[in-house]
Amino acid sequence: MAAEATLTLTLKKSAELPQFRKDLFVYVDEVDFKGLKPFFSDNFCLYFAHYVLEGIDQAVGFVGAFDKQLPKYEHIMKTIFGGDIVTIFYGVFKVWLEDGTVVETPFYDKIEVDPSTGKITTMYLLKCPANEMRSRWYKGEENSKKITI
Repeated sequence: MAAEATLTLTLKKSAELPQFRKDLFVYVDEVDFKGLKPFFSDNFCLYFAHYVLEGIDQAVGFVGAFDKQLPKYEHIMKTIFGGDIVTIFYGVFKVWLEDGTVVETPFYDKIEVDPSTGKITTMYLLKCPANEMRSRWYKGEENSKKITI
């Protein structure tokens, strides 16, 4: 029987995102999803709610379609834990709807990086705003917001 390998990670609480995440969010904030591609490995995988998206093209297409359905939104970072190859953070996803309503929902993300390339290999959206937003928008016929994800 082969011995199990154990990996111990040290994550430190931080007041801000690691530099590679700041660089990445410049493209996210500008909604330049194609500009994100150099940050991701060829075998990138995104776990978004109950979806598994393989490859950056599939992930960008999915997130881009979701993005187009929201009039205005913001990710507000609350707590960030970072290490050399893993970043975990949570915050609030705030959306301004067309009728002026503001909806907020928590989100939790985990990002894994290949230490040999510095590229993101896996992202987990552990609490996905998409499902929370959909349930809040369908609270009645007259107050509903249809989204397709």
